[in-house]
Amino acid sequence: MPAWIARLLLRFAVLLPVAVGTGLPGQVTFAAEVPVRVAVAANFKQTMDRLAAEFVSETGGLAPIVTSGASGLLYSQIAQGAPFDIFFSADQERPVRLEQDGLGVRGSRYTYAIGRLVVWRPGRAWRGTLEQALGSPDVKVVSIANPAVAPYGAAAQQVLEKLGLRDRPPFRVVQGESLGQAFQFVASGNAQLGFIALSQVKEAAQAGIAGEVLEIDPRLHAPLAQDAIRLKRSAGNASVGRFLDFVRSPRGRAIIAAAGYASDP
Repeated sequence: MPAWIARLLLRFAVLLPVAVGTGLPGQVTFAAEVPVRVAVAANFKQTMDRLAAEFVSETGGLAPIVTSGASGLLYSQIAQGAPFDIFFSADQERPVRLEQDGLGVRGSRYTYAIGRLVVWRPGRAWRGTLEQALGSPDVKVVSIANPAVAPYGAAAQQVLEKLGLRDRPPFRVVQGESLGQAFQFVASGNAQLGFIALSQVKEAAQAGIAGEVLEIDPRLHAPLAQDAIRLKRSAGNASVGRFLDFVRSPRGRAIIAAAGYASDP
């Protein structure tokens, strides 16, 4: 075969979609590009939406399909076969378990963000200490995310324990299924104070709540390092690699930092 024909065939092999047999005589279909299916922790949902929109704008790729929820619930769905390509957890434990269980691509796990825990007390400019606020007689209900499935909820529980308020607090603790629901308990007035993520405050900055929050001393809880992992079911979807590359690019890291997160160097 002449060399120029070989080069031409190679060029078409790169440009054309992959041919896939249908099992029917004389019929061949082509595998179309499919969107990335992302499972993301509730605290990172708004940031993920911005990353997805920017990815489409910069690369022209298909918009990722984003599903959010508590990390523990998403982990359970993945373990039961839910069709996700990437998992952005709010902790490191669950991506490690997915890797160990053979559901995640070994070597793909990395820390994409380090979160910050804050307390929000609506309608009150912050004065005094956290201990004073938690002991205030008008704070009757405190909202946290469910510690069993939400790492930020576990961190809030650790703070209460360090302050000696976990077992017999002077208030009632209500638990949201996710960090988003814990935020809604406070926003709706069903709780007077809530433990939420700094990223949620950034999202609601236009509502003027920035002066109503206090950042928690990170020494009062375990680090909120958040890991992502590519899942094995994503094999063959080239869009997954492109999206992960974008998230880890300088532009992606800038979006994450603007949302109130630190990131591993």
